[in-house]
Amino acid sequence: MVEKGLFDNGIPYVRFGKGDGILIVFSGGPGNTLPSGFMIRVFGQFKHLAKSYVVYVLGRKSELPEGYATRDMAEDYAAVIRDEFDGGPLDVMGMSYGGLIAQHLAADHPELVRRLVIAMSCYRFSEEGNELDMRYAELLSEGKKRGALKSLYPIIEGGRIQKAFLKFFMGYIGPLFWSNPDKPSDLLVEGKAEMAHNSQSRLSEINAPTLVIGGDKDYFCPVERLRETAAGIPDAKLALYEGKGHMITGKRFEEDVLAFLNE
Repeated sequence: MVEKGLFDNGIPYVRFGKGDGILIVFSGGPGNTLPSGFMIRVFGQFKHLAKSYVVYVLGRKSELPEGYATRDMAEDYAAVIRDEFDGGPLDVMGMSYGGLIAQHLAADHPELVRRLVIAMSCYRFSEEGNELDMRYAELLSEGKKRGALKSLYPIIEGGRIQKAFLKFFMGYIGPLFWSNPDKPSDLLVEGKAEMAHNSQSRLSEINAPTLVIGGDKDYFCPVERLRETAAGIPDAKLALYEGKGHMITGKRFEEDVLAFLNE
């Protein structure tokens, strides 16, 4: 069963899974798109993790003020853990954009985080990645869903046929299922926060056992930046997937995350 809800401080979430533990996942962005029940059931998103955990995927609250930074978003998530989960500590996984926020959460609130997974993320995205996400945010905020999805073409992975299929799907089928944002300005605020984010100086403040996991061909996090992120966090582990880009989720990814969380 997949349940959608809204925490008292306005953070939206999707909850599913039947395990004994609780795993908090900070979703990607820019944008407040959470996985649908259809995606979870049909495509098996997080299905291995959901056998061991009740998974909460969190978005960002709506009507973000201009200048709202990733560190401010981390405070919103800290309030959720304190107020909705008795202060934890909980296992936390930040994915892509969510990984930027998770670094601030772990540095500012070590008492709330039991173990930390920084997935498909690093202390600062590449210039190309920042520009791509900002362009996506601008197009989607204007209601141009097809253009927004087409702007993501550079991060499509796979062979020639697979790439062609995905481009067709994203350009012509995807817009039919892609919902318009409730508050278009939130996309722009999140995009600007991403471009301003640089948590390199804060990595040494993260005390939770940490796994940094990503592909060595990541468009947003070049391999050296992934290595620097792991090296900057005391005793952090690094898992690199050879030949993989930004989208590394799947069975192997979930098994590696589970193994780390169960250490």
